[in-house]
Amino acid sequence: MPAPSLTLCMIVRDERANLPACFESVRGLADELVVVDTGSIDGTPDLARAAGARVLEIPWPHDFSAARNAGLEAATGRWILVLDADETLPAESREALRAIVAGPATCAHALVQRNLLPGASGHVAVSIVRLFPRHPRVRFERPIHEQVNTSLEREGIRIVETNVPFLHTGYADLAVMPGKSRRNRALIEAALAREPDADPNLWFFHAASYFDEGEHLRAAGLYAECARRSSGRRRRLELAARIKQAESLWLAGRSAEAELCLPEGGDEPHPLVCELRAALAGAAGRLDEAKSWRERLLSCPDKAHLPPVALGPMKIRALNALAEDWAARGRKDRAVRVLRLGLAAAQGRVDAAAAAIGQAYAAG
Repeated sequence: MPAPSLTLCMIVRDERANLPACFESVRGLADELVVVDTGSIDGTPDLARAAGARVLEIPWPHDFSAARNAGLEAATGRWILVLDADETLPAESREALRAIVAGPATCAHALVQRNLLPGASGHVAVSIVRLFPRHPRVRFERPIHEQVNTSLEREGIRIVETNVPFLHTGYADLAVMPGKSRRNRALIEAALAREPDADPNLWFFHAASYFDEGEHLRAAGLYAECARRSSGRRRRLELAARIKQAESLWLAGRSAEAELCLPEGGDEPHPLVCELRAALAGAAGRLDEAKSWRERLLSCPDKAHLPPVALGPMKIRALNALAEDWAARGRKDRAVRVLRLGLAAAQGRVDAAAAAIGQAYAAG
């Protein structure tokens, strides 16, 4: 019997409500399912077995990489696809992945995780490696916010960036977020206590845990530490940390400090750089500059940015501010058209995150 082409590897706990949709989204694509259960009490393992999965039941090791690697050890496919129970593949993504796995398993592929936000408020896009060749030395690393990138790099396996999306609903339920945040922070702090110099990404995630709880000055200090530890080693992470440091300082009321540490915009500025520079310019009375930055924000592409952002809501805020600006300039006709565009985006009648919003604004 030939080896499977693609193994879906998952770790789960009490995911009976989510598993059916996840399994359905990979039907006809994954020909092996490996599920690592870390202590479910809702019948999740039985549901997974009924769907044809091989289920490994282990105690929770307080380490996401250890749990994921248990699944990798059991997999037999040429390719590995990693999803969580609250993630699904849209039909078009399933077809795109089918074409990839039909070829040789020589490269890893970064997919675009679309983290759906509560209500109809859009998504946050993150580029993350979730499809890669099965290899005995390709394993997840870090106890939290785990990734295979480092082991892929050691083995000389190239990572291909794609625009293939998958949907994640785990952030759509605000009620579960405080518990996740406390769990994550405890794992991060334990990891940093063991090896503070091991991975600057952990400092970024540590800062984010304080930012998400509104402790912006504490977050700013930790983002600065991440940037310092990334300097000369990981340029993209350093820039991302500086942008978030600036945002944290702005939210803490430290405008002058925020402007000093904010990176320049560049040819294709990060959306958050655009929004922050517009806010700083507006607060200082530099209204033409603020208007220019908001207009640049409208044309930012809907892709996985670092740091990740909710691009749709950002563009809606920019449209509302631009409408006020046009009204203040005596152009109420223009202000009305911009407001209508913002309303259409807010109601989902046009894609708020799309770069075409900038074209629609310019045409109006």
